Formats: sequence, structure tokens, C-alpha cells
Amino acid sequence: MLNTAIETENQIDSYLNHPHTVGLSTETRKAYGCVLKGHLLKFCEKAQVVSLDSGFENKMEDFVQYLLSQDANPYTIQHYLTITKFFLNKIGHPVKHTYKIPRDAKRRHDLKHQKRWFSDHDVARCITYHFESMHTRNHLFVRVLVETGARVNEIAHIKIGDVSLSKRTILITFSKTVPRPVFFSQETGVFMGRIFDGLPEDQADAADQNLFPGKSRIYKIIVAMLQDLGLKSPGDCRGPHTFRHYTATYLHYVKNMKLTSVAALLGDTPETISSRYLHPTAEMLQSEVERAFG
Repeated sequence: MLNTAIETENQIDSYLNHPHTVGLSTETRKAYGCVLKGHLLKFCEKAQVVSLDSGFENKMEDFVQYLLSQDANPYTIQHYLTITKFFLNKIGHPVKHTYKIPRDAKRRHDLKHQKRWFSDHDVARCITYHFESMHTRNHLFVRVLVETGARVNEIAHIKIGDVSLSKRTILITFSKTVPRPVFFSQETGVFMGRIFDGLPEDQADAADQNLFPGKSRIYKIIVAMLQDLGLKSPGDCRGPHTFRHYTATYLHYVKNMKLTSVAALLGDTPETISSRYLHPTAEMLQSEVERAFG
């Protein structure tokens, strides 16, 4: 590496090793490392940027062009620039820079985004899908994904002792936001009961056992199911987390649940639910229109 980039590397390493950064989630740390070490540092080496300070504001457009040369799409570039500006702010050198996504790129993205979300029919096909192995368990966590809107990692950490069959309640104890109760239907309770029937007579010994496999295993099972159903193609980003978006949208638009209640159930803020999770399908909007006209 050029000597001119040594100081910038030290600044980046100091930030990535700071206790505040180390305390972030693994995925967030990986994202920061990818952007700062994998792109920003390499740009600084190429542009011979000696040190990262407020003067880097004059280099932001050059950084954009560098990212474009690496075949980054406009939305990826926007994400990388957000992380870069956050980093510069944290080390005491805030910069002001706005990156405007080209209109054609935004239109293509919006069209692709519109087709990403599950319809009621899609979810019905997932609920009725038959798994060749471990059907009861796999079918159960598909149901839990749909009915609770819980995050994949939250579901992966559900323990036997977190479930109340009589109240049809699961206490989400492992969450990146807030612990909270979630609820499952009577039909889902039947499948939950089958899992419990296979436990030792002394269920106290099993209370600390995880109910489902780990996050990566759940992801692989769900993706394989979606591909088999023709609901996922390469690069469309559909996966277990897509059910969370469906649940929020379904409860709000179809069941008329208040936004604050949806947010409480999903363990998020109403603002986040409104801005990120509500994607009404054409059928949902049509029902709203028909209801409005009586």
C-alpha cells in the first residue's frame, strides 16, 4: 500500500476497533468493514488521500466515480456513502454530500421492488407446502414467520420454555430491539403440540433447548422452498425476512390493525413499520377501495 494511505488506514482501523463499533451487531460490523476497508481505503490509496478529514468532502464525487468503476449500482453507492459519512462524522470530520440516484435507475428499482413482496396467494402456497424431511418442524416455523412477523434470528433463538401452548403465546427473549410476546393461531398450536409431544416427559429439562434450527439453516430451508414453488429467482432478495414485511402489511391493510399495534407486535417503531414494511399488494388496495365505496 502507498505510504500516503497509511494514516487513513490507521483512522479506519481505530474506528473499527473502537468499543462502540465492536459492540454493534456482526452484520453491521461486516458492512462497515466492507465499505471502509474494501472500498474507501482502496480509493484513498488510488487518489493518494493522506488523511481523512473535513476536506474529504471535495473528494466525495471522485469516490462516487470510483464506486461506479467497480460496477456498484446506484443504491449500493448510496448505502456506501451513508456509511462513509457516518464514519467521518464519528471521527470528528462531518461532510455534507448528497448523492441523487438517477431517475431511470430509481424507476427500475421501484419496479423490481414492487414485484418482491408476497401476495396472499404466495403465502398460502408456502403454508401448504410439504417438506420432504422434518415437515412438522419446518412447516411450523413457516407458520410462525407468517403469523408473528418475528425476525429470523429471533425465531432461531426461541426456546421450548418460551412457548405457552395454552395461551398460544411465544415470548421473544432474543431480539435486537425489544423482548415481547407474539401469538400463534389454534391451527399452528396443533403443530406446536406435535413438537411438544416428542419431548421428554420432564419438559423442564428441555426448557432451555432451541425449538428451531439456527438462522442460517432456517434461511436455507426457506429459500429452497421458495425456489421449489417458483417464488424466488436469483437476485430477487426474497427470503425469510420477506414474511415479516407481509405480516406487517397484512395486519395493517387487511385486518385494519393500528400501526402502533403492528409496531408493538413486530418489535419496531411505527415510523419504521410505515416507511419500510408496508407494501400493499394490488389485491389489498382493491379491497380498500371497495370497502371505501361500500
